[in-house]
Amino acid sequence: MKNLRSWLAFHEQAFKHSLSFLWRERWSTAMTVMVIAMALMLSSLFWVLTDNVSRLTADWQRSGHISLYLDASLSSADEMSLLERVQKTLGVGEATLKTPEQGLAALQTQEGMQDIMRYLPENPLPAVIDVTPAATLNSAAEIKQLYQTLQTYPHVEQAKLDMEWVSRLFAFLNVVSTLAHMLMLMLALAVVLIIGNTLRLIIQDRHEEMTVLRLVGACDAFIMRPFLYSGVCYGAMAALLAIICVDLFIFSLDSGINQLFASYQMHYTLSGMSFSQMCLLMILAITLGWLGARFSVMRYIRSSG
Repeated sequence: MKNLRSWLAFHEQAFKHSLSFLWRERWSTAMTVMVIAMALMLSSLFWVLTDNVSRLTADWQRSGHISLYLDASLSSADEMSLLERVQKTLGVGEATLKTPEQGLAALQTQEGMQDIMRYLPENPLPAVIDVTPAATLNSAAEIKQLYQTLQTYPHVEQAKLDMEWVSRLFAFLNVVSTLAHMLMLMLALAVVLIIGNTLRLIIQDRHEEMTVLRLVGACDAFIMRPFLYSGVCYGAMAALLAIICVDLFIFSLDSGINQLFASYQMHYTLSGMSFSQMCLLMILAITLGWLGARFSVMRYIRSSG
């Protein structure tokens, strides 16, 4: 228990020493935090926008539904039986039956079609089952496999799927996701380098102090600890600033996005960072700060040892 109290006391002392130093150099600290926050903000903004695009395309995916045109000789009971079978098929999110009467009524509402319908001796439209793929189908290949399965069902005369639209949709998502991951990786490396370089300059200014500590027998962990806390503080403060900036940016962009979608008779609201995204960003920034500080201090210890 005594060892634990001593360990906690050392860490408390190192943390307070780190905060004291950051406060004394508050202008340089503020500049460093803002530079790191810019890197974190760019990666977080790309992350949030990619997440919004994914949510939006989940709705767009519903426009790429599968249409099953049924045999005209089917009775109403057989149509309902087939509908139930389709609804139970793995990969089907939603399936609805449109009867010939409903199809005809919808067609008659279109301009110029009422006069044409008067000359038809009977309703030429078949019953149609509209199928929306489940959200778990996240590739064009899986949707095409579902389409081929439904096409083989008895009494399905024809099936239709706009595969070109679905393929373009998922190709776009894959490109955006790849770009987001690459950008986040590069900016994470930038954060480590920024913090490492900042602490390298601090170490050079405190070279004499660290030399004295080594002469009196201080271990590497004791010398390293305040700098590690400095890196953690840089990361935490930068992450907090990045979260605020990202949410402000999304909020300012939301009205323009709503106007754009309104011109296409659509409605969509951008979402800011979720609580889980904020926590992940904070953890990532703290980890990167710790890594940058450790890398810089270890280089000094090896070069001076």
